[in-house]
Amino acid sequence: MNNLNCSKIIKENPRVLSWNKDIQVMHYQTHQEIIRANMCVHMNMISIVMHGTKEILGCGMKRIVPSGSGFFMKKGSYLVSDKIEDEEKGYESIIIFFSDAWLQSQIDTIFDCKNTAETKVEDCLNADIALLEEDELMNSVIAQFKSYFEVNQDKERLQVLLPFKMRELFQILISAPNGYHFEKRLRSLDNHQNPDLVILMENNYKENISLEQYAFLANCSLSTFKRKFVQTFKTNPGRWIMQRRLEESYELLKNSEKNITEIAYEVGFETPAHFIASFKQKYRNTPKQLQQQL
Repeated sequence: MNNLNCSKIIKENPRVLSWNKDIQVMHYQTHQEIIRANMCVHMNMISIVMHGTKEILGCGMKRIVPSGSGFFMKKGSYLVSDKIEDEEKGYESIIIFFSDAWLQSQIDTIFDCKNTAETKVEDCLNADIALLEEDELMNSVIAQFKSYFEVNQDKERLQVLLPFKMRELFQILISAPNGYHFEKRLRSLDNHQNPDLVILMENNYKENISLEQYAFLANCSLSTFKRKFVQTFKTNPGRWIMQRRLEESYELLKNSEKNITEIAYEVGFETPAHFIASFKQKYRNTPKQLQQQL
């Protein structure tokens, strides 16, 4: 299992600019795909994907971030994948970390540029991540950040510019058509809480991840996760996940035209044979027999 510690990555990456430990800008590149690694984010983070695709599994749902777009995430624990479409270009992004303290010191200036768009209800499902849609102004500023790593200038001159460029970037993100998502996350930074266990499980029970990874997403040890799980659901995680997958498959068999193999993979089973055997054990009929009865 891969483990990514952002604090350690920054220390080992020579392409990093910083300002008073409150702002850290990193030019990140890799030619090796990363699949569902545990990532500990030590500071709040904005990342713009320049090449490749980012997949994030957080407390609410899976987020897919294509090249040209970006995302904001609060400090915390996530499962991430770096997908590569072009082997020559690999995966590339500009990553910006910033502290709560710096944000609080800039509140009045940053939120002077407000987005008055109405917040959508579904936006509340994932309070720790906001997608940043592709935007010419955003990418223009990110290109400037990238250029700082290409020019042979005194680093101290560049570091002085970081707070100014950060404020510009934040105002661009807030003023974007869907900028209220980003603004909402910024305003909630001082109220960060551990992921709600019910939301975590309801949105991720179809995913093929281990109990250790569920515990990681819940920000607790495996033993604590199991204890809290039993307290909440009155059963153990393995049994609950199986139950939810079978319930979902039953509804799909009744209400969709999908075949048994498609349903098996969609609800999280690794093989159709395992799905059929588990389904028959619960419902006393195979999925095919149920379809014939409906």
